[in-house]
Amino acid sequence: MKNATKYKIHKTIAIIVVPLFIMATITGFLKANQKLFWEDGYKKKKQEANFIVQEELCSIKSIIKNIDSISHKNNKFEEIILRSENGKLFYKLSSVAKTKYLADAISGNIVSPINETLAKDFAKQYVKDNKQVESCELIKNYKGRKAREAKPAYKITFNNTVHSEIYLDADTGDIIEDIDDNRTFGIWVMRLHEYDFFDSKKGITTFVTIAMMLLSLSGIWIYKIRKKKKTLEQAH
Repeated sequence: MKNATKYKIHKTIAIIVVPLFIMATITGFLKANQKLFWEDGYKKKKQEANFIVQEELCSIKSIIKNIDSISHKNNKFEEIILRSENGKLFYKLSSVAKTKYLADAISGNIVSPINETLAKDFAKQYVKDNKQVESCELIKNYKGRKAREAKPAYKITFNNTVHSEIYLDADTGDIIEDIDDNRTFGIWVMRLHEYDFFDSKKGITTFVTIAMMLLSLSGIWIYKIRKKKKTLEQAH
């Protein structure tokens, strides 16, 4: 292989890889200093749990009976959680079949899928300032950034300075995503740093890694050729 061809291969790889390497360096710095634009409390409630139990809780047995009646089958559950949502108590029940239900812990009524009123009440807990809801939309197939599959979800938008958007699971009211202007920028920083584009999973990262290895090897190769050439010229 001619030296000109070797240099051309090395240069071509460099043209492809170096901009990506610079991008990774810049986004790496931003990611390391994410507190500058990414507020703590991602997907965390901004208000403390505050509830008073004035009535007896409905029995789990009654709630399961209600679920069986609605689903027309005998369900078996592997997890039951009592939780507070905006001052009210709810049970979240997860069946062996991976179906999840939300029930009012006092009345025993099954509230899943949740309605718009509950979605708004739940979402307000995740917003720090100005809890005025601008819109509430049910999305039939929403897929979160790290989710494996799409699911029905509520998108609740707030009229505040950072344009907060809260995405909740339509069945359980669990938070799926917590977005605002600052976090949108932060997510793009992470995507650029991880080369997370075109649903490539780790494909682009693998390509860049291989290209960096080839760039290093071709650089060493060219260096040895030049050194050998210089040694021969000095010998003559």
